[in-house]
Amino acid sequence: MSDLSGETLRDILSTVRPYLAFPSDLEESIEEVSEESSDLKEFEKGLVELISKEEDPSKKADFRIFLNELRRR
Repeated sequence: MSDLSGETLRDILSTVRPYLAFPSDLEESIEEVSEESSDLKEFEKGLVELISKEEDPSKKADFRIFLNELRRR
């Protein structure tokens, strides 16, 4: 991804980690989405798709927490 570095993603994950129920699952999903994304817009779209497909409310909340922090930056 050109607009968003792996370091930035790790920094965001580190910031939100205390608020997450399943940090390992989120980290794994973020890695997958970032590998499939070529830019920030595509990465954000991938996260939104994960949120819509996720059935577990706690994991859904984790994705939203991360996405909100990403949008804030």
